[in-house]
Amino acid sequence: MQNKLRLISFIILLAGITLFSTKSHTADEKPSLPEQPAQEEIMLLLLPKHKPLQNLFSSNESNTLKDARFNKLNNIINKIKLQREEIEEKFNLLEKSKTEQEKVNIKTEIDDIYQLIKEKEQSFEMIQTGGLELSEIEDSPEAPFDWQKELLEILKPILSELHQLTEDKRERVNLQNKIPFLESQIQDINERLEFMAQINIKGLENDALKQFDKINKKWQKRLEEEKYLLELAHLQLDEMIKSQAEEEVSISEYFKQFATGRGATLLFAILAFFVVFFFLMLLWKGVLWINKRKHEGKQQTYFQRIFTLIYYTTTIIFSLTATFYVLNIRNDQVLIGIAIILLVSLIWVLKNSIPRYMKELNMLLNAGSVREGESIIYNGIPMKVTNLNFYTKLTNPALPKLTLQLPLSELSNYISRPCSKDEPWFPCQEGDFVMLSDGTYGMVQRITLENVMLSLPNGMMPQTYATGDFLAEKPKNYSRGFFVASDFGIDYKYQQQCTTQVPELLCAGIREGLRQEAYNDFLNDIWVFFAQANTSSLDYKIVAVFDGQAAVYYHSITRDLQRYAVEVCNQQQWEIPFTQLVVHNAQS
Repeated sequence: MQNKLRLISFIILLAGITLFSTKSHTADEKPSLPEQPAQEEIMLLLLPKHKPLQNLFSSNESNTLKDARFNKLNNIINKIKLQREEIEEKFNLLEKSKTEQEKVNIKTEIDDIYQLIKEKEQSFEMIQTGGLELSEIEDSPEAPFDWQKELLEILKPILSELHQLTEDKRERVNLQNKIPFLESQIQDINERLEFMAQINIKGLENDALKQFDKINKKWQKRLEEEKYLLELAHLQLDEMIKSQAEEEVSISEYFKQFATGRGATLLFAILAFFVVFFFLMLLWKGVLWINKRKHEGKQQTYFQRIFTLIYYTTTIIFSLTATFYVLNIRNDQVLIGIAIILLVSLIWVLKNSIPRYMKELNMLLNAGSVREGESIIYNGIPMKVTNLNFYTKLTNPALPKLTLQLPLSELSNYISRPCSKDEPWFPCQEGDFVMLSDGTYGMVQRITLENVMLSLPNGMMPQTYATGDFLAEKPKNYSRGFFVASDFGIDYKYQQQCTTQVPELLCAGIREGLRQEAYNDFLNDIWVFFAQANTSSLDYKIVAVFDGQAAVYYHSITRDLQRYAVEVCNQQQWEIPFTQLVVHNAQS
């Protein structure tokens, strides 16, 4: 997942770099001359675009700044006149030129001067309109679909927004860097002019002197242009600093603007998504509730599940449509672009998971490895698939409190089987009394998916077992009815009546004694029968059968059976033998 997110971030970054490099490449293709700084002049003459026109010559500014702006406009017009005169001179030279190479050079110079005039006219208009320039509208034929170009169009508002956040600082830094550069240029030109002034021109012929004067004038002109640009750079830097100081807002004002602008748009878009989503989901819940009342106990058919899936998909589409509708109404192209990028990124990340989702989709249609109404073994416990959905509900009919919701991604790892009505879901419930295979007897205090806790009836001495270990102990549930068996023996002297009177008397006496106990109402039956002729006693088996409600008295019942058997022996004066060891003499 992290690799996919890194790939998406790299694509967005690459698209942004491509967009800006395309712009710079286009700008580099425009023809420019190193000694014609009119293009730089336009950049420096531009006052901050956010300054309204009426503030350009406001009465609050100093007279010096006013005169400076008027002088710049007048200087531009004067330079345009001089350049037009220069064009006329070039045309005269063109008529007098004899070689083809001279004509080509003169035409090139004329085109360059025309370009300078055009740029100065644009500069004059920009200063007059406060930096506003009307773009030309060009009709272009429909181009074939290019997804890279479309992606750049989506990213363009976002990157432009980021570009505007730092535009003022970058312009200010550019101007601060431009001023030392221009000063350095002026210094270099002065040095060259001083060097040329030291040259002795008396020895030059007329043609060489003309070329010398031409180059000298060229450098003088270049010096004037550089000084002019330096003056303009200082002027614009001062204006920019002043404008930024006037437009600085406090943090509270910034948050207020965000809350009433883009923040409100974002909030409305999110609210639109959730309102539409929850409304459609509540509507669907109502339909399911009505359908459940009419067809209680019946499972959804295959076509009903397909319709459910279509409805969920439609709900997502409507919710997203509501979000984009709000963004479009608010005309926030940046948020629209971000939303599209997030949506495309999500689809891109999930595209490799389509096979897994197809498996889950098949399961959602009740045609997969797990089906509704069947059972699975989860953590060693049988669980019934009650409601098959994106989050499937699992229950255990024997344990109403034991419920679980599993996502389809995890449920797909299981295989269900049909279950019958008398399915043994769990050997006990909370509050039942059980005996484990190791002889441990106690009350089931709590049952969870992970463990089972046993304790004494009063909750003391709790003992916790892992659910798997508890089931491995094969617990016997005494709360559903049980019997207690006890062994008892009498002396051999009663051998004549050991199979007739003794069992009857023992059974009657023990029954009479148990009738006096608290669990009397739960006694179902009691038997006493001759078991075996043991080494030193005649043994009997005492068996008492109880309802499950007497399970809490299990240990008392075990003791009481022996106690009342002894009382019967006392009443009948029967001797209870003890283990005897007989020693035989070898001589005898």
